[in-house]
Amino acid sequence: MAKRVYLSPSDQRRNTYATGGTTEDVQCGKIAAACKAALERSGVEVMVGQYDTMADRVAASNKFGADLHVPIHTNAANGRATGTHIFCYDADKTSAGYKACRAVLDVLGPLTPGTPDVIRAYPALYEVKHPAATTVYIEVDFHDVPAVAAWIIASTTVIGETIAKGLCKYLGVKYAPAKAEEKPAEEPKADAERVLYRVQVGAFANRANADRMLEKLKAAGFAGFVVA
Repeated sequence: MAKRVYLSPSDQRRNTYATGGTTEDVQCGKIAAACKAALERSGVEVMVGQYDTMADRVAASNKFGADLHVPIHTNAANGRATGTHIFCYDADKTSAGYKACRAVLDVLGPLTPGTPDVIRAYPALYEVKHPAATTVYIEVDFHDVPAVAAWIIASTTVIGETIAKGLCKYLGVKYAPAKAEEKPAEEPKADAERVLYRVQVGAFANRANADRMLEKLKAAGFAGFVVA
């Protein structure tokens, strides 16, 4: 039976980025879309939460029978803090939640620009406490830092695919990387150094004389033709 992942991207429309004229919900939606595509091509069934309440999302995740419940957010604090934080229900390193978070942070942490990258127990969060599935609650660095915000905006696809890679590792699923786009065959380049010189042999008022000269050229091994 295929593994199932419920992705719950942030719906926080008022959380504006420090640059780019965008918001947390927009960028997290892009990350979730990339993550979904990567998981599905790896054989994982995926459901993505829409603009509904956390209770609705948890109910949908439970009904879906998710193996993992994965909220995706970007963080904000004081304009200086950085680093990727992932929250689980129990930080005991033997717990399923910690192991799932570790699988994601091991690949996502080196990708994101800020530090420190940490895993923390945060059972008070609604989407950590209430899902039936193991939760991996991801805060992808801090969008109130201009340089980090710009990086997130430019990197939503690779972020989503990297999250998928970590989730697949935890689920024991072989991650299927995206196929490289095939480049169209290049047109043969013109040989700039190849120059053709044409030679005209005679000009005749009589067509018969022109034809006789053409026969002499062909007999000598030269191609030719007659034009008026």
